[in-house]
Amino acid sequence: MTQRANNYAAALYELTDDKAAVDVLRTLFEETPLLGDVLADPMISLDKKHQIINDIADQAELPVNIKNFLKYLCDHTDSDLILEIIGEYDILWEDKHNIIRAELYFAETPDEEEMTKTMDFLRKEYPGRDIRTKLFIRDDLLGGLLIRVGHMEYDWSYEGRLRQLERKLTVR
Repeated sequence: MTQRANNYAAALYELTDDKAAVDVLRTLFEETPLLGDVLADPMISLDKKHQIINDIADQAELPVNIKNFLKYLCDHTDSDLILEIIGEYDILWEDKHNIIRAELYFAETPDEEEMTKTMDFLRKEYPGRDIRTKLFIRDDLLGGLLIRVGHMEYDWSYEGRLRQLERKLTVR
């Protein structure tokens, strides 16, 4: 992610914390890639781009501040960053609303006891946070568990333990 996208995401958050409206914007750009291409095309006049934004914003019932934000991006030739900006906005919004996302990797489908222990660990590590999890099955882990929360990684997989042991043996 670029610093410009981070800065724009912070500006967008200051304009609105209406996540639903930003989600509509994401859907527009994800489902209509041509829209992003048109807004980024230097051969299309700013007046035409502004008219397209007005039409789309009216049809999608986007707030005026989001419509103006899109025009600003076009005016500064940064409309190609919109999906990156929205991704950063999501991270900022979740942080401000005390939400964390955890990716849970198991070698096989966990039983109820394993899930309970995992959630207890996450609640202890991230007290008071709304924890949203996504479960993945990776047989290459051989067993155990790998958890990713943001930039943190907790690796209790057998594969991870084998790597740690290998590192210890080769250091000596």
